[in-house]
Amino acid sequence: MSTADCSPDIDAHAALDAVVHGIAIATRGDAQVGLSYVNSAFCRLTGYDRADLLRSGLQALGGSGTESTVHQHLREAILAGDDFSAEWLIHCRGGERLWTRVSTQAAGSKQIVITLEDIADYKLARESLRASEARLELAMEASELSMWDWNVERDEVSYNDQWRISLGIDPRELLKRETLSDRLMLPSDDSAVLEKFERHFHGNLPYFQSEYRLAAHDGGYKWFLAHAKVVRRDAAGKALRVIGVLQDISRSKQDQRTALEVEQRWERAIRGTLDGLYEWNLLTGHVWYASRFREIIGCADVNFANTFQAFQNVLHPEDRVTVLSKIRAHLEDQSRLDVRCRVLTRKGTIVWCRLRGEAERDAAGRPTRLAGSLSDISAQIDAERALSRSQDFYGTVLDSLPLFVAYADRDERMVYANRIFQQFFALPLADTRGRAIRDVIGERRYSTLGPFVREALQGRTMEGQGRYRDAEGKPVDLEGAFIPHYDDKGEIQGCFVAARDITEKRLLEAELRQSQKMEAVGRLTGGIAHDFNNLLSVIVGNMQLLTRSLHQTPRLLRQAETALNAAKRGGELTKRLLAFARQQVLEPRIVDLNTLIGGMYELLRRSLTGDIEIERRLAADTWFTRADPGQLENAVLNLVINARDAVPNGGVITIATRNETISAERPQREDGPTPGEYAVVEVADNGAGMSAETLKRVFEPFFTTKEVGKGSGLGLSMVYGFVKQSGGHVHIASTPQQGTSVQLYFPRSRASADEARLDGAIEADLPHGTETLLVVEDNAEVRGTAVEILTSLGYRVHEAANGHQALERFMRHPDIALVFTDIMLPGGLLGTQLVEKLTERRAGLKVLLTSGFSDSSVMHRSLLDGTVELLPKPYQVEELARRVRGLLDGKEENKRVPA
Repeated sequence: MSTADCSPDIDAHAALDAVVHGIAIATRGDAQVGLSYVNSAFCRLTGYDRADLLRSGLQALGGSGTESTVHQHLREAILAGDDFSAEWLIHCRGGERLWTRVSTQAAGSKQIVITLEDIADYKLARESLRASEARLELAMEASELSMWDWNVERDEVSYNDQWRISLGIDPRELLKRETLSDRLMLPSDDSAVLEKFERHFHGNLPYFQSEYRLAAHDGGYKWFLAHAKVVRRDAAGKALRVIGVLQDISRSKQDQRTALEVEQRWERAIRGTLDGLYEWNLLTGHVWYASRFREIIGCADVNFANTFQAFQNVLHPEDRVTVLSKIRAHLEDQSRLDVRCRVLTRKGTIVWCRLRGEAERDAAGRPTRLAGSLSDISAQIDAERALSRSQDFYGTVLDSLPLFVAYADRDERMVYANRIFQQFFALPLADTRGRAIRDVIGERRYSTLGPFVREALQGRTMEGQGRYRDAEGKPVDLEGAFIPHYDDKGEIQGCFVAARDITEKRLLEAELRQSQKMEAVGRLTGGIAHDFNNLLSVIVGNMQLLTRSLHQTPRLLRQAETALNAAKRGGELTKRLLAFARQQVLEPRIVDLNTLIGGMYELLRRSLTGDIEIERRLAADTWFTRADPGQLENAVLNLVINARDAVPNGGVITIATRNETISAERPQREDGPTPGEYAVVEVADNGAGMSAETLKRVFEPFFTTKEVGKGSGLGLSMVYGFVKQSGGHVHIASTPQQGTSVQLYFPRSRASADEARLDGAIEADLPHGTETLLVVEDNAEVRGTAVEILTSLGYRVHEAANGHQALERFMRHPDIALVFTDIMLPGGLLGTQLVEKLTERRAGLKVLLTSGFSDSSVMHRSLLDGTVELLPKPYQVEELARRVRGLLDGKEENKRVPA
């Protein structure tokens, strides 16, 4: 067919050239396809001009290689006159390739219209969509997302396969659900979630998002984070398609609960610790400071920035560079971060702190975080400073202690010795350190001490005593302890030695044993004297009554008086025994020592021989004291007689008085006077003196250095007991061939001179009375004698054998004006206790006590301060009569002067 024959008219050609798609008209012959027309768009798409296309036909678009399947099917369709449509990748001029859509349609029996459409952009968009869909599917599978797709118009919901995993339900089972909320995987029992989805569905919310639980196939529940969105609406805004995606967040929920518990435990731990924690994110610069951290630096109540710069600002200027360099060194070379620094609080105070930290690093070793703690170590710093200041002090203390302190290592070599230890061996520490103990203390001492050291180095604490000689040869009694020293692993490193000088202690112990021995003898003596006094009370009382009835029979009267005098001498002997035992019954009064000694001066002078001179040195302002004047006179007389016997060839005896105050700071001996004010009587001589062994026994009863028959051995014992019973102290000092001095210490009384004279007044006449009295005495003979004496004086008398009977008699006879009672009563109620009960019932009751001795501390204090009236046994009729009458008349009250 020629070209001219196939050409359309001019108007048709122009119309086809205006079409945007490529159009060609093909003619088919016997197995041949040729092109009779191509429009301008066809030429533009292929890059060929019209002449080339009409000459070569479609073969030019198929390329030079093997015919493609699409090209082959296109040619077959043209030859068959069939309609055809396919995507065809054509070869354009210049070698470019272009995706097109080729379509054919028969225009007659021989002509076929071919349409060529550029679909390169469509193909690119479709491939992009497919890639997106593939990525979406892959992402959903990777993120374990479950999805549903609701076609609202058809009311169809489709599901992806992830539901098998998330809920264990086959998606086909989901298709069978009926209610919309179940089909869209919404919780039907949560109205808030349903309402929120409804609001989005109707366009009131841009999207739907919520967390809720769904029931799984196994009966449990899982938490999901649901997202849903209407992806297509019509022109009226009606939802046409909704897609929902659900993410299983059950593990995340559990992790959140676990994290919350951990956080709560962490917060409790932070609140409970004394350290302030911090965490510095080195990548962002943010620093988390715990509340305790802020408290330590004094910024708990202010806005403290979460930056490291904020912490730098509170560092002391002198410590800032050090802290920063330490942190930098830790971050760079991983050295340990542990530094002390000072912090300036907002109030201006300085707080010593300890900053510690540990860096967290990435795989390359670069630090990403720094976390640690800040501790307030102000107290520790103060303690360390105090310890540092006291190191020399402790050395001084060890040197000042009255102890021998040393330390030896496990090889028995000296390591340390304090000053007193060095002085004892006359070796300085520099010369002894590192030397063997044997060489330091000597072979002889080591033979005694070495076993103790070796036992201590075996782990046994040892103690021992011994007598050694110091560097000057003086004997010293030592008591020591040898203590093993262990290190932290429990291994013995050496031995501590601590010893003390017990020389004086042993002397005091000897004195104490002597005192205890005298106390034991005194108690025995006092007990015997007490029983003897009861016997003498009966004898003396009855003999006095007998002598009063024998005035008409002189011979019998003389015999009775002889027996009475013998009984009185027996009473004097018991007084001496009781004086030694400190159990005599005293009659204390206010005494002026100068007046008392002046009054007995002539007696003392007459008791001395002509070659003995007696001197008085009486201080004018000597204090008054409270003591039994008769016993005091006997004590002075005994001391003067002893002094006389100490100067058989003549000499001087001095009697002196003075005041002396014993302060609390003054060192006290075991048996020395207690701190206080004392009036002192001193009797001294320049005679033969006594040895130290004699001085130890000088106060023992019946001990004497005099010839047989010239001394009883009770003189100094009586003096000792009397002074002790009066609250005082006896001190004796003696040197052979130089003399002896005995000092009697009596507690000061603050009574006046007028009170002292009044206390010394004695009534002379023998009085009578008619009052009712109560006599309480357990000894029937003594009680009977007392009742007979008082009855003979005109009194009406009731009697009782013990305290309980006395209480009964007293309550039955309210007219009893005075109670005369022994102190030592049977039945569990002593005389002093009886007096308390009686005075509770009648406050103004008159009471007179009697006893052969008194070892009650309460009685002792009462006698000395004048609050108790006491008549010693054996008593005479005159003494009993005066004391009873004086109490009834109230005269004794005037004589109770406080000491």
